[in-house]
Amino acid sequence: MPIAPTPYTLACEYCSWKKTFLPSSDVLVLNRDWFNCCPNCDTPSPQRRMATAKEVLKTKLEQFLASD
Repeated sequence: MPIAPTPYTLACEYCSWKKTFLPSSDVLVLNRDWFNCCPNCDTPSPQRRMATAKEVLKTKLEQFLASD
């Protein structure tokens, strides 16, 4: 049975780009569910960390408002 990963945030330490991901499945698609380089400045390997509750709430709210 697939188990979705916990929410996480990718952040670039060079250009301050940051994005929180809320995966609904264990299948992660490149450039949709994760990035191997920063989409803003092409720096390899953005830092991955667990998302805070505030980041999760913000992302859920953005997804809800975008679904109209």
